[in-house]
Amino acid sequence: MSFLTISHLEKSFGPNRVVKDFNLTVDQGEFISLLGPSGCGKTTVLRMVAGFESPSAGQITIDGADVVRLRPNQRNIGMVFQAYALFPNLTVAQNVGFGLKVKGAPTKEIAARVEEMLSLIGLSELGNRYPFQLSGGQQQRVALARALAPKPQVLLLDEPLSALDAKVRVSLRNEIRAIQRELGITTIFVTHDQEEALSMSDRVVVMHQGIADQVGTPFEIYNRPATRFVAGFVGTLNTLEAKVLDPAIGRVDVAGTEILLHRALTGSNATLGLRPEMVSLGQGAHDTGLQGTITDVDFLGSVIRLRADVGGQSIAFDTFNTTQSSPPRIGEKVVLGLNATDLLVIGD
Repeated sequence: MSFLTISHLEKSFGPNRVVKDFNLTVDQGEFISLLGPSGCGKTTVLRMVAGFESPSAGQITIDGADVVRLRPNQRNIGMVFQAYALFPNLTVAQNVGFGLKVKGAPTKEIAARVEEMLSLIGLSELGNRYPFQLSGGQQQRVALARALAPKPQVLLLDEPLSALDAKVRVSLRNEIRAIQRELGITTIFVTHDQEEALSMSDRVVVMHQGIADQVGTPFEIYNRPATRFVAGFVGTLNTLEAKVLDPAIGRVDVAGTEILLHRALTGSNATLGLRPEMVSLGQGAHDTGLQGTITDVDFLGSVIRLRADVGGQSIAFDTFNTTQSSPPRIGEKVVLGLNATDLLVIGD
């Protein structure tokens, strides 16, 4: 049985429907990411779960209890914001213990829990400092500890890493995931960063124009996109226009090369998707080879990103940098190797 259930959730601001019939079930201890571009409704969903926004329609239940009519402080939810929202006049320890103090917990219980939380986030020695004396990453750890201290049923994270530099973000997202697994707390994480969502989540909800376009594991979202939007939004994807030669078996023509997809198609044309990492220089052991001409070469250190023109269609792919060989030059004729099973048929 699911621990958190969101049923037919909707939210309108005047005539603008921001969230449209949103449905999601979350198991206890599961880490879910809401992923999508700005304005897709992901933060609005999170704020309705937290109680900061009232749904126009729908139901939210936590452990079987309907919480839609409860105020935020009645929902036993911990929330970490993008802007940290630490109290500048309180020490780190006082910030972490604030929620417990508001609940009227005994002083000894607060002190013990604060010590436990500071140890969990690796800041035991900084309890007497003030927020302005901490780095951005340390402040976000404190915000996380403060949200976890009252032992909430659900943890909500609203783009908590977006204000940090790239190196700190990678480190902190690993720490957040490790802490979440250790505590086994049900978590919803909002982000527009695909790498964060794919690397941290048990499942990802890709949102588009107020709806959940696809819900699945990171593997499913990346490798089996259900819609054209998901295919284009998550990761880098080459799109190839193909002429359908035999719709019953999925035989198509791409730039003069016949490819058998072994799946039924409809219509006289099809749009195919191909991830750059599925393409290699030279056909080798691949079942398909496309003739192309190199149009762009970008040296990125360990990886060289190339782009080739294949019958008027552009295909991007990467090769590893080695000292033994130089990358092909712009204008050079090449063969791109790929397998028909790696081609995605892109729907609406």
